Amino acid sequence: MYEEDVLEEIKSYIRSHLNGEITLKKISDAICYSEEYTSRFFKNRTGENLFDYIRNERLLNAAEQIKQKGGKIIDIAFDSGFHSHEVFTRSFSSYFGISPKQFRRIKPEINHFMPKGFKAFPLAGKENIMNSFVIFTQIMEKQERKLLFFPGKKALDYFQYCEEVGCDVWGKLLEIEGTLDEPLGLWLPGKYRKQGTSEYVQGVETTLDYSGKIPEGIDSVILPAGLYLIFQSQPYEENTENMMKTIGTVQEAIKSYNPETYGYEWAGDEAPRYQLAPMGERGYIEAIPVRKKIKK
Repeated sequence: MYEEDVLEEIKSYIRSHLNGEITLKKISDAICYSEEYTSRFFKNRTGENLFDYIRNERLLNAAEQIKQKGGKIIDIAFDSGFHSHEVFTRSFSSYFGISPKQFRRIKPEINHFMPKGFKAFPLAGKENIMNSFVIFTQIMEKQERKLLFFPGKKALDYFQYCEEVGCDVWGKLLEIEGTLDEPLGLWLPGKYRKQGTSEYVQGVETTLDYSGKIPEGIDSVILPAGLYLIFQSQPYEENTENMMKTIGTVQEAIKSYNPETYGYEWAGDEAPRYQLAPMGERGYIEAIPVRKKIKK
């Protein structure tokens, strides 16, 4: 059995037994390896302790149930393999940054990225928006890809871009078939744009071999594989004032955020920073390129 197959066997066993007892012996028996080898193998392949992984998977499973279902949180905790309300609440709050009750109230939209390593931090006392504001963070990995975008002239933000290019670009991007995700607003470092074109652009990402129909006026560039730190606000009531306050609060939080807390550092101009369209039901999402911090 190949190593990737072995790793998937372990993860598959864990996913299918989250609400029951999971022991190292049971996992080892399922993949026909010794307990010592199974534990060492998982750590070497993922960099994560096997039982930390199991706990985190249970927490992620519980979070999805809390968001989607009614019922008592304690019942969800038991169904996710926790045997104590106190242990569950403490573990959940430590992992996500907010309590299970806060998570249910906010119902964060996390479908844009995998909720692995999902964190949250509250911004208390923000006079310009609300008494308590929660931002979620997530490390996401992107593969090498192609960016198709409409360049502006001197635009540094969305509003300047609209004046230069028009506000109908988003609609044109939505018509492009076979893209990897929804349209993005991006701040392109100098090495990714032609001289005399804008830093802020709007575009879509595709595979490197994309051969679909491309609208007139589009430029393209290859973006490197790399890591992004995703910032996502809590949902907000849909109106222009709330949207602008939310965007401003997230961007201010990014300026003061220290990625070294989680072993990363800002990647500078290695890749573009980007934003997704603000939507009240999912909040505002902005992504900043990072890299793992090298220990000296």
